[in-house]
Amino acid sequence: MPQIKAYHRPANLEEAIRLLARTGVNTAVVGGGAYITAHLDELVDEVVDLQAVGLTEVSYSGDRLTLGAMVRLQTIVEDSQAPALLREAAHREGPNTFRHAATVGGVVVGAGKESEFLAALLVSEAEVQMQSSRGSKSLPLAGFLRDVAGSLEGGIVTAVSLATTGNTASARVGRTPADQPIVAAAARMAANGQIYLALCGVAATPILVDPDNVKGAINPPADFRGSSEYRRQVAATLAKRVVNEVSS
Repeated sequence: MPQIKAYHRPANLEEAIRLLARTGVNTAVVGGGAYITAHLDELVDEVVDLQAVGLTEVSYSGDRLTLGAMVRLQTIVEDSQAPALLREAAHREGPNTFRHAATVGGVVVGAGKESEFLAALLVSEAEVQMQSSRGSKSLPLAGFLRDVAGSLEGGIVTAVSLATTGNTASARVGRTPADQPIVAAAARMAANGQIYLALCGVAATPILVDPDNVKGAINPPADFRGSSEYRRQVAATLAKRVVNEVSS
């Protein structure tokens, strides 16, 4: 276990960014704390806890929903205005105790390969908003997940915005209904007819895939729950199912 030398609980975002901008200090950011025990790097010197900085706003504007990075997953589950796909995916992310602790920012930075919540965000054209000592920026979630550390550049995820319109569908295969999926698929047809398809369990993170070339676009890793070829076949089957559903 790492030996933490200092714990900080900044009162605002500016103070948190100042702490992260220090040189020579390896600092970990804590949101809800759902991931910190299992994923804290051995080289971390200090922890910056964001629970007092805010970032808890949920706002709707036109066909976009913006979630502050510190919004808890359970808040989304209980939000009747939120897209059904997002609510269902947030519920599947973990048990009640986890959902009351885990935050939107924590799930995004955690980049879990089996996260159906990330898949739902991907098909919803999600944008990740970040703030650092160099200013603010926004990236498509798909690009952010390809290089989380490089995208952050020592900054903090402040919010995630996503589209709320369109036809959506999801499907999954797991050992039990409550288990994390072996493979899962989510799809959304936007108003312009474009179909977005995301898969879990076929790469290091959930990914967007061309609906017309699912098998050719993936090379799933094997583990004790399924071989690479099994995952490829299941992914193709689930992808076809959800794409047909949003297209009908």
